[in-house]
Amino acid sequence: MFIYIISYELFNFKDKFNLIEIKIYVGRQMVVGLVAFSWHRKLGPVIDLKHPNTLQISDNLINKIYMTHTYHDENKKQNLVETTANNLIILSYCDKDRVSEVGYEIISIIIEEKEKIHVNKIKQNFIAFSQALLNFEKDKKMNYFYEHLGLFFTKNTARKLLLLGRAGTGKTSIKEIIFEGKDPNELLIHSLEPTRGISPNVYSWLDLKLGVFDSSGQELSYLLENEADSDFKLAFENTDIIVYVIDYTFWNSKREEMLSEVQKISQIIKMKDLPSSLSIFVHKVDLIDKPHYSDVIRKLEKELLKIPNITIHFTSIHPELIYNLYNAFYDLLSSSSHETMSLMSILKTHIGELSNTMAFITNLQDSIIVQSMSSDFKTNLINHSHKLIAGINQNFEEMSQEGKIDHLILSSEDNFNIILNNMNMSKFGLKYLIVLSETLSANKLILLIGQVRTKIKNYYYLERKST
Repeated sequence: MFIYIISYELFNFKDKFNLIEIKIYVGRQMVVGLVAFSWHRKLGPVIDLKHPNTLQISDNLINKIYMTHTYHDENKKQNLVETTANNLIILSYCDKDRVSEVGYEIISIIIEEKEKIHVNKIKQNFIAFSQALLNFEKDKKMNYFYEHLGLFFTKNTARKLLLLGRAGTGKTSIKEIIFEGKDPNELLIHSLEPTRGISPNVYSWLDLKLGVFDSSGQELSYLLENEADSDFKLAFENTDIIVYVIDYTFWNSKREEMLSEVQKISQIIKMKDLPSSLSIFVHKVDLIDKPHYSDVIRKLEKELLKIPNITIHFTSIHPELIYNLYNAFYDLLSSSSHETMSLMSILKTHIGELSNTMAFITNLQDSIIVQSMSSDFKTNLINHSHKLIAGINQNFEEMSQEGKIDHLILSSEDNFNIILNNMNMSKFGLKYLIVLSETLSANKLILLIGQVRTKIKNYYYLERKST
């Protein structure tokens, strides 16, 4: 593992210069991606699982993998086949003894061709991994897939995220809510001072050290057009994730300028050969007229998706839509954080089949790091729940520290129950496990909390150590 130390001088608006050291740990990663797909007779290839989430795999490549397996099956050859495409080596596994029963289920691992000398070293692990994965039932495959990524992927400990966007779009508010645990309701009332220049901060996010670089909206045009400027290098060099924030309220009047900026960022990524993903946050969507909400979202998405290789998230810090913002950052960071994916998998396993129930886990900064809800959960209850939890959080924390209580249950007259559980896992950066439900009684919530906690502790103390 190599350590690069990049130093920059930043003007701090007090006529002084501060030297900031940003340490970026880079693991040598020879595996590009891992994907599991099946073949549907009518739909063709269907991707069931993949890592990282940003992995781009074309239909042509999937078709090539599929055709290779059908050819080998006809010739009675082995289940593991090796192909090449676009300077990549693809190892693919398909259990041909199961094809007549379940069809083609194929696991593929994609490796840089320049790492060819290492291919034989991972074949044995890959075959064992694929055999085990294919033998699991569908609902357990996802757990196994994500919990065993450590067999193939180096656990990089640092990522860099750059926030770009025009002035007043809400970049700094997003950063403070997600990474500093600030109350969204407070930020809706009290606006923040505008950011000047490039403002870097380092946060702990489970197994990640995340460098978040906030930027000045007033200086965005200058930043994008002046590659020789020191701020350009500070912003873009070694950046893993770029988030461009659009203020929805200015979309109609500033559409062309915003699209031009996104195109420029995309060009910078390509021309500089940056390892960066680009995500668009269409922010403040709570201001869309509710009767036209779905139509507006569809039109925005259709227009933005004309730009290649981007992902889009519709976000807001309004309490009724705040869960979209947390989900957006889960999507951005989960491919880099094995712990985030594992915790989400645990929550989904226990919450997914329930009714009107939601669960989330907070870190030591009181930020929600993962959340999962049943498909019928009423999102308007999130606002009520956040206010209630925020109101009692301080007292609960004091009582927990004194060792008086382990969990707290709140029940309303209409059978809406909330349980706050002190996880006692601060060494892993975890603080509270919180479950909300309209259908589970207090006793069932206690049982559910116990099951989830046991699974999480098993992961940290047993499974994570083994990988």
